[in-house]
Amino acid sequence: MEVKIRKFIFAACTALPSVFVAAKQLPPDVYETWGICPFECCTYGEWIADARIPVYEKRSEQSEILFRLNPGEPADGLTGVVVTKNPAPIYIDRPIRDGFREGNETPLLALKPGHIVYFLASLGEGFYTFWYEGEVYQSGEALAALPGPKKNRMTSVWWKQVRNKAGQTGWTRSQKFQKMDSCE
Repeated sequence: MEVKIRKFIFAACTALPSVFVAAKQLPPDVYETWGICPFECCTYGEWIADARIPVYEKRSEQSEILFRLNPGEPADGLTGVVVTKNPAPIYIDRPIRDGFREGNETPLLALKPGHIVYFLASLGEGFYTFWYEGEVYQSGEALAALPGPKKNRMTSVWWKQVRNKAGQTGWTRSQKFQKMDSCE
């Protein structure tokens, strides 16, 4: 009996490192991607409110409303953060080279069938940021050509930090702004 218990403990202890490695490779349940504009031609700068827009003290609609923008009122779009809950898996079904970082023009990853990457935030035109084995990358054409992520549980919210002409700064989820899309 004692030998069986020792074998079980030994087997459990040797298996633990792989459990920790696997857990490290998964993205967090909530991931924040700062500074991106999540669609093609999206730009920060001077925006014009298209509706009455509440602007909050914090990135929560339960926080205090600091001010409201009125239709036609200009505001500066300063930065933003896409908050993704339950990042969606993308299953790699063929060998591809992808995964870019700023300053790299060649893919950093050799992904194989069976690998899984996790969608974090859209960059527009089918491109996105993704999580793979504890690191964040930008997708290229190879990943963009694969079937999209299975987003059944994933949610994402784009919070924008804006400043009105009085110099007040706060956060909004509204996308009711002109000049946010530089392609228009």
